[in-house]
Amino acid sequence: MACEAGAFTGRDVVVYYAIGCPESQPANGDYKRLGMMRGKTVSAEWDTADATADMSAAYTQENLVTYKNISFSGDGVTRKEDVYAQNALKRHVYNPPAETSNQPYVWLKIISPNDITEGPFMVTSWEDEAPHDDVATWSIEASSAGSVDVRDVGAVITITAQPQNRTLTVGDALNLSVSATVSDGSVLTYQWKHDGEDISGATSSTYTKASVTEDDAGAYTCQITSTTAGSLTSGAATVIVNAE
Repeated sequence: MACEAGAFTGRDVVVYYAIGCPESQPANGDYKRLGMMRGKTVSAEWDTADATADMSAAYTQENLVTYKNISFSGDGVTRKEDVYAQNALKRHVYNPPAETSNQPYVWLKIISPNDITEGPFMVTSWEDEAPHDDVATWSIEASSAGSVDVRDVGAVITITAQPQNRTLTVGDALNLSVSATVSDGSVLTYQWKHDGEDISGATSSTYTKASVTEDDAGAYTCQITSTTAGSLTSGAATVIVNAE
């Protein structure tokens, strides 16, 4: 009997960050993954005001919430490679630029199997630890600097096989294919494009043309769409058509 899927979700939590001001939400492409992380903690805490008075029921103290703080903390193993995006964040914390009003503002997007937490934060602490007999590590602490949104994880399209380049001769058949899945099992639709323009009738996961001409050379992509997960475009397949 297999273990329960999703029983240990900590390793599936992914943290992304984008340097920017609280009032301007970054585009998805602006985020970088903060790599080689080991611990990730998000917490919410409200300040309260004492609302107890002489007619409070049963001598019970009453409180009203006033302001909340969403905090994030995490730690990881120190690596120098740019792919882990650690160095850029550390330098931003040490020397915040004028673009963020000399404040260590970052937007965080924390994606777990259960939900997505996204919003502006101010980094309040960055710490490096380098023991002589163990791996070097780092840790970060940040507090919310504006509204933080928590939302459900939407369905995701994943391309499992990209269309491949082809080199043909005039008169040859062109065959292209793409494979994809969607996390919620919804129906996928397809639209093939040639140099960015829709190909009429090319609406399946495969595209075939029985006899190519030199005009058929170019870049072919496939836009894959789900009613629940939006659209995702495949990588481009370059088709070269040589004269006979």
